[in-house]
Amino acid sequence: MLNKFFLSACLLVAIAANGQFKNDNVLYKTVDPSDLCAALEKSKGYLLLDVRSPGEHFDTSQSPGYNLGHLKGAVNIEVRELGKRLPEIEGYKSKPVFVYCSHSQRSRRASKMLADSGFTNVFNINGGMTAFHYKGLKEKDCLKSLVETNNKYGIISINELCGKLEKDKDKGPFILDVRADSAFRHISRDAKANAFGIIRNAVNIPLAELPGKLAAVPRGEIVITDIYGDDAAKAAVLLIQNGYGNVSVLIEGIDRILYTDSKDLRCRDVYISPVSYKMFNATEFGRYAAANKNYTLVDIRTKEEFENTHKDSWRNIGHLKNAVHIPADVISSRLAELDKSKDLVIYGFGTGTEVYATADLLQKNGFSNVRLLVGGIFNLRWSAGNVKGQSHLKDLVVEVPEINR
Repeated sequence: MLNKFFLSACLLVAIAANGQFKNDNVLYKTVDPSDLCAALEKSKGYLLLDVRSPGEHFDTSQSPGYNLGHLKGAVNIEVRELGKRLPEIEGYKSKPVFVYCSHSQRSRRASKMLADSGFTNVFNINGGMTAFHYKGLKEKDCLKSLVETNNKYGIISINELCGKLEKDKDKGPFILDVRADSAFRHISRDAKANAFGIIRNAVNIPLAELPGKLAAVPRGEIVITDIYGDDAAKAAVLLIQNGYGNVSVLIEGIDRILYTDSKDLRCRDVYISPVSYKMFNATEFGRYAAANKNYTLVDIRTKEEFENTHKDSWRNIGHLKNAVHIPADVISSRLAELDKSKDLVIYGFGTGTEVYATADLLQKNGFSNVRLLVGGIFNLRWSAGNVKGQSHLKDLVVEVPEINR
């Protein structure tokens, strides 16, 4: 996920160390979670290094959505302290060191630091702890045996929820959506909040109201969601504290569903979208771009971002090949430049409110073939570096400054 928590963490890292992926399989190796168990079996005397905060490692973070458990036996040294604490792992300089964080941005910074400090066999675990969960931890899977947690609630993927619903359609889990009422009903003043759909048959009890409405929550199996996962985790803690014993949180909420390739979704009808324009993630856009030529890419970022001259250098990450640049704040006056007969694919840096507001604007002005790239150019590049089989996506981005490659 490029949810708001992931983005904030990524940007903090980007400010400290700009280059994102250029060191992959150069200074250090990368490994997908699905290949991790096999890699560990081949590696004698390895070290698992968790470079998240102690709060994340021990599931006590003030942002509960980051409490994702940790890998058994991992040594926890926060990336900001790694430089001064290298002597603690000096004995692993020539041994395999597998580095991870929550989304594999901080771990890349740490992997580079280790390589620069003479560690010769460093592996970055792509996707981080989040990937372990959204890929789904099967009961007899090696990955499941690697993850341990202090959380009293479970964390499940959308496909795991699909499995529960398929197993018992009549008596499946109670699905509790704890986002604000206005967002759940799609009447918020925030165009982005309104664009997030719901899980079929979900019951909405906003987090702020939940303490007073526990009687409305049955005592059976409960799966909690929201938009990004943080409020859902808070709700899970509340329910556990009040005696509920079978509670799970949908990893990264509705946002993660939007980042899941539709071809990988086990039950496509479980998600109900409230918008008539189409949204696709990086993987889906890659397939679309390969199969279609008659579309217009519209980059709605600022002039500085598009031209790689923004004062915050981490925002200078190139643009999609053949994109037309029309900033969001002036697009209403430049609609005549766009062809209504073509698909319009709009994107920003991530997916801020302005992207969704632009999609709404275009539709209101008669553009019926609007598509929105979820996660924007940032997530497309992240997917190229982290999602197995998607490295080709990097070729869709051009003019990336050396410092951010």
